[in-house]
Amino acid sequence: MSSARVFTIATLAALAAVSSALTTGCDSRKPGDEAAAAKPTAAPAASTRAPEARKAASPPGDDRFAAQIAANLSRVPDPAIQIPEGGGAGAELDNATFRDRTMTFVRQVVAGGDKVTCDLSLSSKRPFRAVVMGFQDGKQMARGDASDAGLCVALKDAARRAVAAAGGAREALDAARLVVELPDHHVSMVEGVEAKGKAVELTHGLVPVRALDKALLAKRIEDGKGYLLRVIDPQHKGVHKYYHAPADRFEDELHTIYTASTALTLLKLHAYKPDDRLLRLATEAAGFMMAMQSRDVADRTAGGFFYAFDLERKRPERRLVVGTASKTIFTLIELYGLKKEKKYLESAVMAADWLIAMQRPDGSVRSALTGQGGGAWKVQNKESMLYTGQVLSALSRTYRATNNKRYLDAAAQTADYLLTRIAKKGCFLGDDYRKRNPISSSWAVQSLLDFAKASGDPRAEQAMFRCADDLVKRQWRRPEDAYRYGRWQRSLSSSGTGWLAEVMSEVYHHCRQKGMDGCDRYKDAVVAAIRLLLQYTYGPENSFVVKNPKAAAGGVFWSVRDRYVRTDSVCHAMNAYLNMMGELGDGPLLTLPERPLAERMALGAEAADAASAGVSEEDAEEGGEAGDEPAAGQSIPKDEEPDD
Repeated sequence: MSSARVFTIATLAALAAVSSALTTGCDSRKPGDEAAAAKPTAAPAASTRAPEARKAASPPGDDRFAAQIAANLSRVPDPAIQIPEGGGAGAELDNATFRDRTMTFVRQVVAGGDKVTCDLSLSSKRPFRAVVMGFQDGKQMARGDASDAGLCVALKDAARRAVAAAGGAREALDAARLVVELPDHHVSMVEGVEAKGKAVELTHGLVPVRALDKALLAKRIEDGKGYLLRVIDPQHKGVHKYYHAPADRFEDELHTIYTASTALTLLKLHAYKPDDRLLRLATEAAGFMMAMQSRDVADRTAGGFFYAFDLERKRPERRLVVGTASKTIFTLIELYGLKKEKKYLESAVMAADWLIAMQRPDGSVRSALTGQGGGAWKVQNKESMLYTGQVLSALSRTYRATNNKRYLDAAAQTADYLLTRIAKKGCFLGDDYRKRNPISSSWAVQSLLDFAKASGDPRAEQAMFRCADDLVKRQWRRPEDAYRYGRWQRSLSSSGTGWLAEVMSEVYHHCRQKGMDGCDRYKDAVVAAIRLLLQYTYGPENSFVVKNPKAAAGGVFWSVRDRYVRTDSVCHAMNAYLNMMGELGDGPLLTLPERPLAERMALGAEAADAASAGVSEEDAEEGGEAGDEPAAGQSIPKDEEPDD
């Protein structure tokens, strides 16, 4: 049985408390040394590096607030509950009204009056368990938990305990955003931003996007642009890989591959709405990238790009990765096509020559070179289908930019290797880093598409469409499941979903250009994925878990458990948005209606019974899906993890 769990905000907040404590314990700098909250582009203030793979910590639950509740509960008013005339057992509520009335009632209790009005008619086969939490400046500051056969009583008692946990004063939660959950019935909500007492839906810790249209997407493109501008280091012009949103800080490295991805997205934004500033920033980023390129011919590393620049030691990491060179080639070729400056093409060609040196005779690819003591280099021989695809794409694009058959011949070697593997193993691929997963498979699709454009090889194009169709079939498309709708099985991260959406948008455009039938199946897959990505994008409603909502705005966080932003999540999502904007109409693109409240409550009670018997929601619905990207169930050392 899978160990997958149903995430509520209560569970996530408990896990976040453990994670925050661990991060703080590793931070050798003083809080006063941190970058100003309003200036997240400043040099990173903490020595926090990439989040490491970790086992799920046991949630501390109420123990964090037990002492405060015990000390302060007697000081918190215990108001009498009044039922208004016309309210009561016969009234039916829709989801939105129920959430607003619930939050309004909890706010009344928190305010500390002698009487409160409860207009919540709801019945259940199980007693109601209520959890009330308060969040301020991204931190959970209070939690109260209570159960009762009456919903109003359970909510009142939980709210009083939350006030006690926050210190017991009437004004203790005045500035907090409240979250209210009925976890046994799978009902969860967060207080709205504009008005206290109003609430929006939460599902599995996310504010779901139930209606998607072009206007919303245009807004998210602007938000994403703002985020990308903030991750560029103002001094070095390189880009951070991670933004730790709950703590409002970057890690202390700049990464070549993420700089390349950001610059490429800035160029796409410039094409969408011409802006000289975006072009200038992309050009400055290219300067950082080219400064990270090895020029050492003697040790045969010339052309490779150093993976990261250490801001504390002020030097590059001695590691050259084929994926970094490949994705950087993408951006340099785009810049050359736009600005016609030879330095960009010369840098790309040098990188392509290094990639050829990293190929094996059978067309497979060596992953990386890692610097050793004494100046020696160690070859990383593990196979990554991501790297194989990235190299094939880069060589194909280099040929199209130069018309030099050397790069087409090298690309053909890797294409033949990949086509043989697909013929033997099928389209759903894995490698030495990952079990079979859609990310590795999507890189096969993208790279075969690039090779088909460069070579005109019908085998590559046919395999590309066949594998793209295989991926379309694997997308989660149950409209009653807003949490998963648009996701691919075995890809649980926002980066994975964004990349798949980007690839499918490229396949859609190629299908249209070829005049083929049935192209809308790829468009529909992209639209479904876009809806999911918007659920993982920081905005006013879902930023109650971050320290600096303005700095996080537009960032696409990794998963429901890990709320950091990885830059490629934003870049992939933005590329998909920009690729599709011209293909979308002005009406509704996708709508996922909520289930009626009574039905949800009944299903929630039944699901709670199943959970108490040891069966989680994800076990029941997905049959035990494999672990999150990027490891897909495998433990990978941080410095060996392929970047998608």
